[in-house]
Amino acid sequence: MATNAVLDVPSKPILLDKNQRANLRKGFYPALVLLKCLNEVCPQKYSQKSSDSPPGPNQSPEEMFHTLVNKLAQVCDTHPKGDTVTALAVIEHNGRICYIMASNHRGTASMNKARAGLAAVLNILKCNLEGETPVSDKVAGERLMRTILELHTVRVRAYLTSFSKQLQECIKRCDDNKPEGKAAKEALEGLVSTIPDTNKDGQKSDGYISATIRCIKTIQQTRNSSLQRYIEARSVEDNRMAKGGSWSILQHVSGRLLSYQYAVQTLVHAHHIWADTSLFRDFDIASVRSSGPYPAEALKLNPEPAEAIINRAPGYNQTQLEPYRQHASDLERYGINAKLEDMYSQQLDPVVHAEMLLHDWLSRTEHGIQSHRFFLNLQYIGSSKPPCRLCQEYFTTISTPVRFRSGHPNTYLNWRLPDMYVNNLKDEAAIRGEKSRWGQTLGQMRSRVYAAVLRVLEEKVSEKKALDSNTYSERITGIKDADRLANWLEKVEIRGGRS
Repeated sequence: MATNAVLDVPSKPILLDKNQRANLRKGFYPALVLLKCLNEVCPQKYSQKSSDSPPGPNQSPEEMFHTLVNKLAQVCDTHPKGDTVTALAVIEHNGRICYIMASNHRGTASMNKARAGLAAVLNILKCNLEGETPVSDKVAGERLMRTILELHTVRVRAYLTSFSKQLQECIKRCDDNKPEGKAAKEALEGLVSTIPDTNKDGQKSDGYISATIRCIKTIQQTRNSSLQRYIEARSVEDNRMAKGGSWSILQHVSGRLLSYQYAVQTLVHAHHIWADTSLFRDFDIASVRSSGPYPAEALKLNPEPAEAIINRAPGYNQTQLEPYRQHASDLERYGINAKLEDMYSQQLDPVVHAEMLLHDWLSRTEHGIQSHRFFLNLQYIGSSKPPCRLCQEYFTTISTPVRFRSGHPNTYLNWRLPDMYVNNLKDEAAIRGEKSRWGQTLGQMRSRVYAAVLRVLEEKVSEKKALDSNTYSERITGIKDADRLANWLEKVEIRGGRS
């Protein structure tokens, strides 16, 4: 098994020219900045993210495979805040099964650790299939859980810290004058006692990991209990607010901790389904290098008011844009232009999101994204987090047959298109063609972002429409810090990552 392969596109990259940098600086990113400002002054009601779930007995083999790939990608996503968000595909490469991954923003050392971590997990399944005396699913699951939690010490610590904080807040908010409130308070206090103590044991010690496993198991035991129903009811009340409250955050973070148990269940189940294939027996692990930075010139945005950005909306004349300019003017009492000016002073650092990075590498290498290149002809790229709104729009724009995890409507400012490549930097016709394709794609993405801006203005600002969160199912709105909160229905975030 090889785990040291770092893969690059076998072509020559083309640098952005002056016109392309100007299109980014004047057209694409200002629209995203405006969208973020609009969402800050027109907040969306909090929406609870659907929780993770274990592999279902009624899943088809294809659905089970999708779940497996997503969970293996989760294994590689070791840190919060988005840099290690990972996409993963299982392909035939050099005549062998190859797990190939890409991450949002990982350096060589971090990617080496990710490949080694994935290898450690897969080798547990490999040894169980090839050993003379296979261990029970329970023992295999315990080994997997310990290995994954050790890989995820930073992320798990963040979850446990948030879990502890929100438990304390929710305990204070229990109405112990009522029987159900008193019972919930006692149950929450019981959960507090299961949280491992970092001062007592090191985070990678057997004691700490064992305590974390007990905490996760206790959370699992509450899922169908009266406590869970109480938490869900309080979360509904939180969701009526403009911000997520402690109950919603508690529900989210407990779900993230429980996702480790579901990942283990998926892996154990899958290694029985595909025991007779090479999936867990004879494989390689490779990674695609993360994208580099854009030229600084492309990201030097000129501060300008909302009206100036709106005036550049493609496909509209100035008469058609007048109502939207008025909506933006109405928002000046909330300081929208001051927010814009402040945001322009912040440094952008856009990256090619993991799913797009991996898809682009596959597309540009031998056999491309043809079905026969994928394991069992399943054209699928999994991911540790759902694809963001812009990634979904991008894949729709390029009409790919590859399938992805169901996405979410979150949109991140630190997003960019894949790089341009040609086989020969002296082939001017090829360069023109590649630049033309890049420009067309950027233009379509810009149009989609502007459409979202105008929807927000029309639906959230206009006095003629109620602020109904169900008016349009694809709007883009949001808040900050998605890692600690169950996601807003829609958000825009300066840091380019789903954490």
